[in-house]
Amino acid sequence: MKNVLLAVFLMVALVPVAFAGGHGGEVHWGYHGDIGPEYWGDLSPDFHMCKDGKSQTPIDIVSAVEADQPELTFNYEDTTLAVINNGHTIKANYGEGSSISVDGKTYQLLQFHFHSLSENKVEGSYFPLEAHLVHQATDGSLAVVGILFEEGAANPLLERLWGYTPSKVNSTTTVGSASINVSDLLPESADYYGFTGSLTTPPCSEGVKWMVLQNNPTVSPAQIAKFRSFFNDQETKRPIQPLNGRVVYK
Repeated sequence: MKNVLLAVFLMVALVPVAFAGGHGGEVHWGYHGDIGPEYWGDLSPDFHMCKDGKSQTPIDIVSAVEADQPELTFNYEDTTLAVINNGHTIKANYGEGSSISVDGKTYQLLQFHFHSLSENKVEGSYFPLEAHLVHQATDGSLAVVGILFEEGAANPLLERLWGYTPSKVNSTTTVGSASINVSDLLPESADYYGFTGSLTTPPCSEGVKWMVLQNNPTVSPAQIAKFRSFFNDQETKRPIQPLNGRVVYK
């Protein structure tokens, strides 16, 4: 039951109203003011890991250790073009049949979404945009692939997504006659930084396998500005969390 509930949360994750089951109904959270990240852990008992957790994400990826990491293989199929503006991010749920394979385990792709600035940093530096591809295995364990974009040429898939994104919060644009493939966001290399972390939004659940790709596709200044325009030019990222002794591998 716990895994089922977590899967349901992930499919609706990052909505303006996050549900704290069993503790009095709806709990509003955000990125600014008295419902911002520094207060998440106090908004609901269900969110306590946001302040009590010791393996939280995002992190600053510094002094990553060279290692022979398991190969990351992408198996992404096309899915119907459906873009969601939930007031926190631009998100697309993904149809069944797409997955990643790593270390002998398969994780199904549930959804992907974006943050600006990036949530994770590399050697102290933010990136203008980060994509999170959220996956789940049959045992309920989670894996997130992070893609850090650097400023440069426009990305064709982002151009399509932004073009169909509704300006109204809590609304979805579905184009049944069109499809997308999230592999169009991927860089050529699957080399990655690997670490154990958490969800970056409430309830900040831990035990998430993180793989942040080391190579950076590009996004244009206009595409960055367009994304941020949906959120009143405010940042949509959680602050950097302490490593607490964790090792990041590359």
